[in-house]
Amino acid sequence: MKELYDTLVIGAGPGGIQAAIYLARYCRRVLILDRTGGRTWHAKHIENFFAHPATSGPRLIQEGLRQAQGFGALYERAHVLGLRKGPEGFLALTADGREFQGRFVLVSTGATENLPQVEGLHQYFAQGIYTCVDCDGYHTRGKRLLIMGASPKTLRLALAMKNMYTPYITVLLTHERPMPQGFQEALASEGIQVLRGSPARFLGDGKGLQALELSDGRVLRCQCVMLNYGYRLNDECLKELSPERDARGLKYKVGPNYESSVKGLYIVGPLVGNDQVAIAAGEGAVAAIDINKRLLELYAGV
Repeated sequence: MKELYDTLVIGAGPGGIQAAIYLARYCRRVLILDRTGGRTWHAKHIENFFAHPATSGPRLIQEGLRQAQGFGALYERAHVLGLRKGPEGFLALTADGREFQGRFVLVSTGATENLPQVEGLHQYFAQGIYTCVDCDGYHTRGKRLLIMGASPKTLRLALAMKNMYTPYITVLLTHERPMPQGFQEALASEGIQVLRGSPARFLGDGKGLQALELSDGRVLRCQCVMLNYGYRLNDECLKELSPERDARGLKYKVGPNYESSVKGLYIVGPLVGNDQVAIAAGEGAVAAIDINKRLLELYAGV
């Protein structure tokens, strides 16, 4: 017989760990299943989280896991490929053939960046090359900024960055589609240059980013880069359960306590909304409180 946990937490991101802390403090049997390597792991500077003037993603995750385990939560390194309904709740099926059983499931598997294949990107990633305005836009203030992307959102982002952070902006569009009507005039009026080309490699002195070289030999000087290629959801484990999505078919629909259309399945983080540490942690706390109320109904008839 497989051990029956009160809750399986899939993904050790901020939402999953916060939920595990709450549930473990309620003395519930909680198992965290995580394959590691999520977006928070790549964050080198987190400065917008209450009472943490400066920390890193790895440190935040590691300290959070220790905190959850200190209250009794269990942790397993595992890549959950699928979730299905079980005799007393849910079954989590892992890539290495294991199965885990829980009355409730909270999914906090996040998302993965869509990154262009450019030489030198990983050398300067999160240290001059950024992907999130909410997280790292502040680090571009007053600097020579290059914004790279392949959609009209890239042009809107350039106008927003000019309004908030820096007047020294160049946009590199890595596609040949025509520019939407009105943008060329708006960007020109703000002094934002728009170029087209194929990026080849990022250049620097080992200490900091200095430029982007294009495949045709042009060199674009910059002190920082904001990539605007979006991200994809890490939602493969949800395919069999098929919870409802929003009207656009992108994010998952949840109620006020983050329960999905599948009863007993809770979803938090980028799968349902914003990709922010503070927001995901709050969602995890709300979901955990609701799960505990459901467990009280189940165990004590309260």
